[in-house]
Amino acid sequence: MKKNKRVLFIKPPDRFLENEFVYQQLGPHYLQSYLEKHDIESDILILHRPNNGRDLDKIYADGDLPGLEMLHIRQDGVTRDSSFDQSVFGDYDVVGFSVMTPQAPDAYLINRVLKQRYPHIISVIGGSHPRYYQDQVTKLPNEIAFDFVVPQDGWTPILNIASGAIERQEHPTILSDSLPKLTDLPPPSRPPALMSRYEFEIAGIPAYHTITALGCPFTCHFCESGIERVRMFSETMIEADLLEISNVHTLMKHEKKAIMFFDDVGLMSPKQVKRLSNVVRKIGFDTWRAFTHAYLVVKHQSQLLDPFVETGGKRIGIGLETGSQNSLDLINKRNGKKQNVEEHYEAVSIANSLGVAVDAFTMIYPWEDETDLAETNRLVEFIAANRVNGKDEKGRQMYNHVDSTIMSPYQGTKFFDMIRIGDLPGVEIDPDADPGNMYYKGVSGGSGWAYLRTRLPRSEYENAQVYRNSFRPGYR
Repeated sequence: MKKNKRVLFIKPPDRFLENEFVYQQLGPHYLQSYLEKHDIESDILILHRPNNGRDLDKIYADGDLPGLEMLHIRQDGVTRDSSFDQSVFGDYDVVGFSVMTPQAPDAYLINRVLKQRYPHIISVIGGSHPRYYQDQVTKLPNEIAFDFVVPQDGWTPILNIASGAIERQEHPTILSDSLPKLTDLPPPSRPPALMSRYEFEIAGIPAYHTITALGCPFTCHFCESGIERVRMFSETMIEADLLEISNVHTLMKHEKKAIMFFDDVGLMSPKQVKRLSNVVRKIGFDTWRAFTHAYLVVKHQSQLLDPFVETGGKRIGIGLETGSQNSLDLINKRNGKKQNVEEHYEAVSIANSLGVAVDAFTMIYPWEDETDLAETNRLVEFIAANRVNGKDEKGRQMYNHVDSTIMSPYQGTKFFDMIRIGDLPGVEIDPDADPGNMYYKGVSGGSGWAYLRTRLPRSEYENAQVYRNSFRPGYR
């Protein structure tokens, strides 16, 4: 009988973020609880950089990991919070990385350390980066290549690796697995030592986040997930997760509790809202936040939002994307159906009148001209000025919030394909751009840049981004 391997899951640093402790990167925690269900212990390593004034170009040039901090959380609760110490890897047989594309450069550097100093360790890379950049990941140079590449679901592959059911080969092995239904899965682990670090509030009270599904029912051309079917987690699992999150709130001595559903199927229909509202009420959260679409708010109005408000809901997230009808038509926001910019104004007005503040996400696109930018500026100005008919949990007037980013044409998006074949005149991607330098929200509210040509100079888009983000309120 083969002996189970010792497993360490790594969250690489998010070098572009102003604060790395806002949202829990859930991938490693789903896999940790899954291995525990099969009597296999695993630990978590959270890597981060507290110095956000870092010289990123120097980091790339040196190929080093300066200023890196680590939070090492063993499954038995023993925790080490210190500067990065490479010796932490010595006791493990398997190291699994959960990697989004902006984290890839650091994941590669860390894997190089493993291969040089701990050749016995089996390295595994999963997450959205190997999913959409699979060819590049499987062709990495030997000194940084991963033993296993997991482009889809990681539950079955990591169990097979950890149990010794499969062994590494001379070259990288792709383990592609997609569960038809997300049933019989345990909720993600919620280590108190990590949860205590998170700094996020909804309507004035501490909040943690979760998801109810994988995939997205919409096919926005800027999003990789737009091509993935929706798979819902079981209601039993969601309820168990919310109960554990509530317990963490209690452990942290939070007087009030908030939960955020950080996926694209939160408030999709009155039926779905009632289902989530019931479990939020049952577990005892004081307020919550979820995402919806402008046309759904306009279509259902109070039928959609009343159950949300009645159970303490204060804020909703909406990807309004743009105030330019030209850009909105190109985005394909409603799977080929027409959506009008006027619906964005109307959705914000409806939500605000019902006492719900809107967290609006907008984007700047490389084909936009001065008129396109001005039209979205007007939308942002309206969102910021429109009065919310409600107070937060601290009794303060609520305000809408706006984020502005510059589109990153990640591989796997429709816009990446359209730009590469010339369907968007005047826009050209830099073929030598490192995708690890592409990101949406970075230090000081900036975004990455991957273009050789755009309709307007880069400075025009960045100025528009700064202007729009200047409307953010002091709290939300």
